[in-house]
Amino acid sequence: MVYRKTKYANIAITLLFLVLLSNFLIYQSSVQDFLSLQLNTGAVMGSLIDLVIIVPLLMYAAFKLTIKQTIGIIVAGLIIARVLIPTELFEPFNSVLYTGIVIEALLIIAEVSLIFFVIWKIPRIRLHMKEMNEGALFSLLPSVEKVVTKNILIRIMMSEFLMMYYAFFTWRKKAPYHDGVITMHKKTSAIAINLMLIHAILIETIGLHWWLHDKSLVLSFILLVLNIYTVVYIIAEIQITRLHPMEIKNGKLYISQGLSNRIIVPLELIKEVEWEGEIPNKDTMKFVYKDFESVEPQAVIHLSRPVEVTLFMGMKKSITEFAIRVDEPEKLKFILLSEEDR
Repeated sequence: MVYRKTKYANIAITLLFLVLLSNFLIYQSSVQDFLSLQLNTGAVMGSLIDLVIIVPLLMYAAFKLTIKQTIGIIVAGLIIARVLIPTELFEPFNSVLYTGIVIEALLIIAEVSLIFFVIWKIPRIRLHMKEMNEGALFSLLPSVEKVVTKNILIRIMMSEFLMMYYAFFTWRKKAPYHDGVITMHKKTSAIAINLMLIHAILIETIGLHWWLHDKSLVLSFILLVLNIYTVVYIIAEIQITRLHPMEIKNGKLYISQGLSNRIIVPLELIKEVEWEGEIPNKDTMKFVYKDFESVEPQAVIHLSRPVEVTLFMGMKKSITEFAIRVDEPEKLKFILLSEEDR
């Protein structure tokens, strides 16, 4: 869900909190005794209207929601109502709850069936990736969207597959080497920072898991799984950093920053390049690797029309400018000027 950056979104979040809080408090026996409330079917209907209609509307005002997300929020509202409202009061409305659960179950079944459809289409997906002649980072998701669907669940699944692929199956691969390659990480401490994070997580996992094991087996297991996932993610980030420098080839500019940001820009769409200029605004997309010290971009690239950038978990965003920092800015400037002269 993407937050709407408007004043109405902030008001909606405030109202959402008040609606949920009031519905929680009204079913607390201490509050009922204090206010001398006697709940009836009308109170239940009011709560259902709040949780099934008002809450989704407020969520829609605060976030950009898809139809499936909206249905999921409605079903979640029904489940919350069932938890809050005493059984004897909610009993006449059980059919509404079951209907919502059935609809959500059908949506989940439809989503899962898409996964099997992707597996069935693997040969065509691989063929399309070969036709694109680009690395898996840049070709897998577009190929799946072309051959199968642009469904958000499939994008998330493919992003997870990319993480596993780069973490475990790319150790023998080498970074590209040609005149259009410009590294972005060698003059930073990006890989060293990631290695330090892995060491910190491993030490924390051993210590905290040992301490939690006797207190809460479930919590220690959840923490262990999350930490393993984080380590795998960081390893994938290191591999992508190493294997995918900035590339200019086939009339396109390829830039990635781990699994979180990647973009392909046709060179003819580059309208202007500001060298050593200030960032126009705080929302400008940055392709700058981390360092122990604060570093600033060396250039801001302005585009003649919006281009899609792929974000974390396969999310998409259209941008018309982005900032970059490379190890050899003079080489990048020379290549871009040479491409302009062609």
